[in-house]
Amino acid sequence: MVTLRRITRADDPQLESLLGLYVESFPEEERRDLGQLRRMIPAVAEMQLCAIEHDGELAGLAVYWDMGEFYYMEHLAVFPVMRNHKIGQQVLQWWQANLPKIQLLEVEPPTNPMAERRINFYRRNGLEVLEKSYVQPDYREDRDSCALWIMGTAPHPDLATYIRRIQDVAYREARKYLR
Repeated sequence: MVTLRRITRADDPQLESLLGLYVESFPEEERRDLGQLRRMIPAVAEMQLCAIEHDGELAGLAVYWDMGEFYYMEHLAVFPVMRNHKIGQQVLQWWQANLPKIQLLEVEPPTNPMAERRINFYRRNGLEVLEKSYVQPDYREDRDSCALWIMGTAPHPDLATYIRRIQDVAYREARKYLR
């Protein structure tokens, strides 16, 4: 069974292991500066950085944002030794059962086999491609970073507004924690 435990302090004993997984799992252009992330943990109420635990053992990391009308699912990663236990699927099921609003996430376009597998994983778990012309802002500078797709739990007439909110809050406003 999977549980998510929110990390609320930068000195949480599991945080260093989770940050190691974060760096291993995401290329630099798709993740925050670690100092920035540590400063955001206690200061940004909308951001939920969670330890994923599977049967009491640390299994991975999930980061999502409560954006009011919707949720932005920023990162999901499972430790290599914990893979193939359907932990990612269980996290998505937990999100869908416990976070009742539309959920949006960014995903690489299917330009390689791993990206195709990831998209198919999200599709099998109830998400669909909603936008193919999205450009992720850079985490560190005021410029565009990379072309991604937006997937979500359901289409929504305010999708363009939701995407702008992700870009403004999770990227641009969060830069103030870079120092």
